[in-house]
Amino acid sequence: MEFNILDNEKYIYNLDKAKLIDVLLDFPNQFKKAEKIIKDLEIKFRDDYRNVAVFGAGNPSTVAFKLIESSDINKFKLPIVFCSTSKIPAWVTKDTLIIAVSHSGNTLEVLNAVDRAAEKGIEIVAITTGGILKEKAKAGNKIKLIEYSAPLLPRMAVGYIYVLLVEVLASANAIGISGIDKDRPSGLNWDDVENELFQFTRELISENKIYKNTAKKIAINLYDKIPIIYGINKITGTIAYRLKTQLCTVSKIFAHYNTLPEIYHDEIVGWEMRPELREKFFALFITDKSEQGINKKRTELLKGIFIEKDIDFEEIAIEGSNDVVKGFKGIFLADWISLYLAILNRVDPNAITLVDVIKKRLEQIDKT
Repeated sequence: MEFNILDNEKYIYNLDKAKLIDVLLDFPNQFKKAEKIIKDLEIKFRDDYRNVAVFGAGNPSTVAFKLIESSDINKFKLPIVFCSTSKIPAWVTKDTLIIAVSHSGNTLEVLNAVDRAAEKGIEIVAITTGGILKEKAKAGNKIKLIEYSAPLLPRMAVGYIYVLLVEVLASANAIGISGIDKDRPSGLNWDDVENELFQFTRELISENKIYKNTAKKIAINLYDKIPIIYGINKITGTIAYRLKTQLCTVSKIFAHYNTLPEIYHDEIVGWEMRPELREKFFALFITDKSEQGINKKRTELLKGIFIEKDIDFEEIAIEGSNDVVKGFKGIFLADWISLYLAILNRVDPNAITLVDVIKKRLEQIDKT
């Protein structure tokens, strides 16, 4: 394999027909754009909700919620549950705030959940770029609409969705935020995320050659392998999940992820497979550079086992000024890795043919 194609910008741009690379270059701008939307809307919320249900399906809403759940800047004041199906939990009442998240506005699971919640007279906030969800909000039914404009593939809108979701939860007094900035709607200052991502971009862009480009080097290690990705805590577990999903959708390969200490209970035994099978895998440990506790010791233990078993692996240490910065730097790195691996695999990084096929068939099933 000629890995030097990763240093051929013309080749990359020719294969990347929908210009995913341009989306990545603009990714750090999502945070302030989303914040401005919230500032301009001035939506009012009750102050007596008892709990919150967030409905979403797929990569961006799942990643956004996982980051909110694991970040050190957020303190949950209310029970907040993420629901990826259309079923309304039994505990949902008129004292529940429902947040429906769908980038396209056409996610079946979210639309069905909204219909069922509206029938019960439950307050709903819709976060979307348009589609049927926007139409439902415009028609009334106690649905507050937060609309953003982002002509992106849904999986690339995670910055928008994260900010809008955090701002809604903070405005509804469902989460408290440390490090308050009175000039910001929720108290969060998104400058840190934007600035650190822009700095990180210089290391990851296609102009940066393989020998000094972390994303390109990792993509080369993953080429012709089955990636197994491990996170050591909630933040790095979210990054591991993002990398796994991006490798599947962008790079068109199978990948698996898990977190410590979960793998010690069962999955670790699977590595006793025959040596010729182990050769097909490459493990990535997503670690937190500031981690000094039990998770660091667990990681070293696992790395030792992999060395004994002669399993190929690499450690990616994530650093940043806070958990949100760490999370998005890891997500950003994952997205660049998946793009470069798509180039090595000579596949269109934007096509999701099987997902589209399944959606169409599910629509037919839903009509019967």
